[in-house]
Amino acid sequence: MPTSYMVLDSGILLATALTETYTEHAKSLLRDFELKQIRLAAPNLFKYELVSVSRKWVHRQITTPEQATMILNRLLNVRITLHFNEALLKRAYELATKFNRPTAYDAQYLALAEHLSCDFWTTDERLYNAIKDDFQQIHWLGSIIV
Repeated sequence: MPTSYMVLDSGILLATALTETYTEHAKSLLRDFELKQIRLAAPNLFKYELVSVSRKWVHRQITTPEQATMILNRLLNVRITLHFNEALLKRAYELATKFNRPTAYDAQYLALAEHLSCDFWTTDERLYNAIKDDFQQIHWLGSIIV
């Protein structure tokens, strides 16, 4: 049986770490993927984003350094297949240009979803609204009914 993938942005996992508007949505989504044995995938920058946001939480005094370390350790241990190659980087640049995005970070997730022929879930509502009509594989976490 072929492996089923789902591309997630780091915001999905981060939403499970602290209680926020979409925490239950993110937890429900991840439970569903686990039940369906769907493998998680992301570009290499994924774990760097986890580290960066965890540090930002401490700097903004949202969490203590100890809490952030515990959260980060848990998130870094989530089973997710990271992908990197120059073709994906180049495709991300092309997609960022096509969708008139100011940076190519988010486009790396789009390029990977396209490459794996799978869906991409994001917490970025602005990204979702900007490209949903032209990139059918994108889904916004806030659209889940829990």
